Amino acid sequence: MRSIQRRLSVGLFAVLLVVGLVLAQTGLWLFDQGLRRYFAGNLREEAENLLVAMVRGPNGMQLDEQRLNPAFQRPYSGRYFVIELEKDTWRSRSLWDSELEVPHKKGLVQGLVDGPEEQRLLVFRGHYKRMGQKLRIVVAQDYTPILESFARVQWMGLGAGALALLLVLLLQRLTVRRSLRPLEEVRLQIAQLQQGQRSQLDNQAPEELEPLVEQINHLLAHTEETLKRSRNALGNLGHALKTPLAVLVSLAEREEMVEVVNTFTRRCASAPDCQADSHLGLSERWSDFRMADSLELERRFVAARS
Repeated sequence: MRSIQRRLSVGLFAVLLVVGLVLAQTGLWLFDQGLRRYFAGNLREEAENLLVAMVRGPNGMQLDEQRLNPAFQRPYSGRYFVIELEKDTWRSRSLWDSELEVPHKKGLVQGLVDGPEEQRLLVFRGHYKRMGQKLRIVVAQDYTPILESFARVQWMGLGAGALALLLVLLLQRLTVRRSLRPLEEVRLQIAQLQQGQRSQLDNQAPEELEPLVEQINHLLAHTEETLKRSRNALGNLGHALKTPLAVLVSLAEREEMVEVVNTFTRRCASAPDCQADSHLGLSERWSDFRMADSLELERRFVAARS
């Protein structure tokens, strides 16, 4: 039979593992969604700043690079933009010779988009109108550092969770041992019962063990009562047989009884069927001898008592 403590440990381990993984993944997902909403607000502000940087030039609308965020000037900095007019397009220098995938719908793109240098980009697209012209501004931010941070947090959480799980299992093991200690005391008391050192178990037991202890004590009391009645019955039987046995012993020691037994033995030896293998024949011969001598034995017994 499997150990109760092992079954409790396995069940607790499975429950804590499942609950811990669900809570950890749910927490990371909620944190990730919160960060994405936060970065979406930043990207929207970047798009509006780019919209302000679009000024009127000698050849029409142009981009004032003096108003740009310096991160847009460094190659592969993780901050990118694309501005589209009907005929013109501006790209950030940070893209270098890479292309930024322009989403089809405005707003924050669901999921991450592949970017240069194996970056994962959070992309926002906004539709604006400047100086009577429609513009499409796409801004992106590298989300890879956040993903790496999440990975580190996951590993750290996994280690901390494993350590906490081991600690909980250890505490649970100690608690179960302490909780089952009354059972060990009951076992010792039963051993004392077997050795005759006590007559019943202690009634002071935990609430969960009280029915068991009471049932065992009831069984012991019932067994003791049965043995007491058996001893009384045997005593009465012995007392009742004492006088007849004494009479029989006295009769057996008389010469008349010895002659009767010898006569009975000689008759059995002289019978032709006394040595037969058939049990039926031996029983019938014994019945004949018993009927013949019963009256004589009875007469002698009555005479001896008188």
